[in-house]
Amino acid sequence: MQADTLFTRASHYNIFLKCWMITDIAVLGGKILFVGDACSVGITADEIFDCEERPLIPGLIDIHLHIESSLCTPAVFADAVLQHGVTTIVSEPHEIANVFGMEGIAAMITASEHTSADIFYGLPSSVPSTHSRMETTGGSIDVAEAKELFRRFKKIICLGEVMNFSELTANFDRLIAGNLESKSFNLIQYMQNNLPLAAIEGHCPTVRGLELAKLLYLGIDSDHCLQDLEGMKARLANGMFVELQEKSISKDIIEYLETHDFSGRYCFITDDVPPDLLATKGHVDYIIRLAMKEGLSLENVILASSYAPAARMGLRDRGLLAPGKLADMVLLQDKSSDFAIKAVFKSGRRFEAAEPPDKCKEPSFPLHFYSSINLNAGFSIETVLSLHIPYDNPSSEHVKVRVIRKNSENTYTEAVIRTLGTVGREILWNSLDRRYQEPKLNLAVVIERYTGSSGFSQGLLEGDVLSKGALCSTYAHDHHNILIVGDNTSDMECAFAWVNAHKGGICVASGGEIIAAVHLPIAGILSEKPISALAKDVESVQSALRVLGIAHQNPIMTMATITLPVSPDLKLTDKGLVDVQSAKLFDSFLADE
Repeated sequence: MQADTLFTRASHYNIFLKCWMITDIAVLGGKILFVGDACSVGITADEIFDCEERPLIPGLIDIHLHIESSLCTPAVFADAVLQHGVTTIVSEPHEIANVFGMEGIAAMITASEHTSADIFYGLPSSVPSTHSRMETTGGSIDVAEAKELFRRFKKIICLGEVMNFSELTANFDRLIAGNLESKSFNLIQYMQNNLPLAAIEGHCPTVRGLELAKLLYLGIDSDHCLQDLEGMKARLANGMFVELQEKSISKDIIEYLETHDFSGRYCFITDDVPPDLLATKGHVDYIIRLAMKEGLSLENVILASSYAPAARMGLRDRGLLAPGKLADMVLLQDKSSDFAIKAVFKSGRRFEAAEPPDKCKEPSFPLHFYSSINLNAGFSIETVLSLHIPYDNPSSEHVKVRVIRKNSENTYTEAVIRTLGTVGREILWNSLDRRYQEPKLNLAVVIERYTGSSGFSQGLLEGDVLSKGALCSTYAHDHHNILIVGDNTSDMECAFAWVNAHKGGICVASGGEIIAAVHLPIAGILSEKPISALAKDVESVQSALRVLGIAHQNPIMTMATITLPVSPDLKLTDKGLVDVQSAKLFDSFLADE
């Protein structure tokens, strides 16, 4: 029997027998033909690869991520992650769907053809992420779009994360009784009626008890959000599949997983990885190293990074090294917690990273994707940045306001009430005008960029905020309207002018000058630059935000999620302040006196 390639002396962990063995692996036509003693069955090959008794494991699989979070195109992303052993991903394109709807999803999938790593997709279930009355988006996905997308694209294999968990749990009885219309609920029902074997991904932060049971009852049976030990135990005990990203890797969680047999019930995922961290720290391999440093065995790592995610998504042709499976493999230096990768093989062929061109020869997306900011002809940035009481207030010298308090540990926020001085209708919010000794504040503004109405809302931030500078970004979860944040209006105007002139991007200004920026011409959220060049631009923005006072380890992400109305507790959209837990919209930043 002639194979294409014979991998000899591989240290292979058999996940079913639960043991290591030194073996040969024969590959034919990109798939594994045989695992065992090749000589004894007469298998030969033109190409022999000696593994030197090093661990040869299945290719890593990440089933929950958003390519757009890395700010690059699918082809660039695939090359970047394959270097880190990731041979298969399931991406949910709800970022570009919020900008261009079904057309955006189609463009992403089309751009994913013939990429080095395999890219599957989840159908975005929450576009917009909440009800349209809480945010304006450039697109919307409902059952009609779902039917068409599933018909056109076989690469869509699951329903993406159902993010409006609070709306579903709060209105559970009415939904079950059929007395309330819900786009997310309709999509869940469509999946269960038409694609009952497909996974439905969840977004269940802080949910416990009966509320968790309600989501499971609806068919939402995974969670990728920040886990603590008790919350993870509750999910595993109720049959929920747990997806662990970096922020959930802690000593108590890893110890519990290592000492209890939950094989196949959890996996590692990245969710959002900015290009600077992708280029320096890695991808799933980085999370694996963190988990192994906390005590997770390589045997459990193999299950959690290949077999479990493949089984979760019904990817029957991969996830383990066995006859008939794709020859997606990673050769490790050894079995240590360093998880050092020596070589990566996609469909049996060794992947060698090539130096990409500095710029694509031609656009990889439709031309109108490069012009996605649509502001009113009479738009005035000065008006947007003026913080006034929206009514005459001749007698009072102060006003109570709702403030979003950011922390430096994660993207969750809390609501606080502060008292600010006023002069007439003007609110004295910044450090130069303050009468009351309160924490430092930033002004945050979200401007709608899709319809031409240029509607906007204002809010105030404290905690992990900027000093002597401002940020403007068209990358703002998940609606990706224009976000401007700063401690002074002159820098806010400066940053906005750059982003508007460049038709999308992230810009940091200080002292009236641009100090860092990254151009995102595709839908205002993607770049066509190679990952190395893009990483340099992004790192310059990250560094600038740190210099201006942001302590969070991922400054861009903590700023971009100020506008995410499904991440607790108080967030800002173009429609106003959103109380996430109650799904309540405050159309004004003012609090009751």
